[in-house]
Amino acid sequence: MRFICGGLEFALAILCCISPVSSSAGDRSYRFLNCVSDCEWISCNIEGYPRDLPWYLRLFSWDCLDECKYNCMHKVTADDVANNRSIKQFYGKWPFVRCLGIQEPASTLFSILNGVAHVAGWQKYVRAVPQDYQMYNVWKTYMLVNVNAWTWSTIFHTRDLNWTEKLDYFCATSLILFSIFTFFVRVVGPDNKLKCGTFASVLLLIYSCHVYYLGFVKFDYSYNMKMNVIIGVINILGWLIWSLRNYHKQRYVWKAAALTSSVFFLIGLEVFDFPPIWWTFDAHSLWHFGTIPLCYFWYSFLIEDAKYQLREEIREKNE
Repeated sequence: MRFICGGLEFALAILCCISPVSSSAGDRSYRFLNCVSDCEWISCNIEGYPRDLPWYLRLFSWDCLDECKYNCMHKVTADDVANNRSIKQFYGKWPFVRCLGIQEPASTLFSILNGVAHVAGWQKYVRAVPQDYQMYNVWKTYMLVNVNAWTWSTIFHTRDLNWTEKLDYFCATSLILFSIFTFFVRVVGPDNKLKCGTFASVLLLIYSCHVYYLGFVKFDYSYNMKMNVIIGVINILGWLIWSLRNYHKQRYVWKAAALTSSVFFLIGLEVFDFPPIWWTFDAHSLWHFGTIPLCYFWYSFLIEDAKYQLREEIREKNE
C-alpha cells in the first residue's frame, strides 16, 4: 500500500508540473518572428506555397512558410548555443533535426516499433491460446486499438499538423480507456454482459465528451495531459492491486505488476523533459522507446493468464 500511496503522490506531482504548450518561448521571441517575417518576404510567393522544395518535403506537406519557420528555429537555436543561452522550445516542441521531411525521427521510429511489438506479441498469443478462450476477442480488440493508436502516433510525429495532432491525442486516450475496460472485463468476467456493457457505455460516454471538448470547444493541451495521466494511473493501480491480491495463487501476475509499474515510472519522462540529445532524442522519444519491450512482454502475461483460466475451467468441470 505504501507503493500505491507513493504512486498517487507522484501522479499529483505530475499534474502540478504540466502546463499548456500551445505556444513556447522560442516561437514568441522577437528574433524568431523577425527571421520568419524576413524569410517569408524574400523566399515565398504571395500564397505561401512551396517554391523549389525537394519532393520529400512536399510529400509531407511542407510549404515555404514551414521551411522558413524550420530554418529560423535552428538559426535562433544555434545563436542561443553559441552565446550560452538556454535552448528554447518552438510551438511546444524542441528544435529537432528532421530527416527526409520527418519532423521527429526518433519518436516516429519508436512509435512504429511499438506497433510492431504489439503485432509480434499478438502472433505469439495466437500460437499459444485457443480462439474459444473467453477473453480471446477482448485481447484481440485490445491489440487492434493499440496498433491504431501507435499508427497515429507515427503519423503525428512524422508531421505535426492540426489534424494529425488531434487524431494522435484522441487515439492515445482510446488506448488507455480500453485498457481500463479490459481490466474490468478480466475482473468481473466476460460472461457478465450487463456489467461489462454498462461499464463500456460509461467509458464510451467519457471518451465522447473528451473528444467533443477537444475537437469542438477548446483544444486544451493541459487538460488533455491531465486527463490521460489520471486515467493512466487508474489503469496502472487497478492492475497493481489485482496482482497483489492474486499473487498467492497466481504467481505469474508479478509480470503484470512489473510491467505496469515500469509504465508508471516511464511517465516521469513526460515531466522531466530536456533538450534533445543530438537534436533527435528527447524525453518523449525515450518514453516511446521504453514502452517497446513492455508492449511485447505484456502478451507473455496474457498467455499465462489465459492458460490459468483455461485450467481453472477444466478443474471446475471435473469437480
